[in-house]
Amino acid sequence: MRYQKVCVEVTVRFLREGGMMPLSLRLEDGRTFFIDRVLSFGRAAARVEAILPVRYRCMIGGQEKFLYFEEEGLRWFVEMPVVS
Repeated sequence: MRYQKVCVEVTVRFLREGGMMPLSLRLEDGRTFFIDRVLSFGRAAARVEAILPVRYRCMIGGQEKFLYFEEEGLRWFVEMPVVS
């Protein structure tokens, strides 16, 4: 299966101790999803072209999803399957 990088708007809380915690994400079509919980985060390769982003493993609507932060360009993205 092929994936494409889709940049998203993210609401983030900056933590006093340093770091950031994503709270919600908004897709290009305007749909907003609240992040129930961040399960883990750390540098991890994505299935799309990216410069070793920080991957947030999140629970969104009861499903585990990945949200990525790419420091180069300061942007957030998700991976979406390419529909052929």
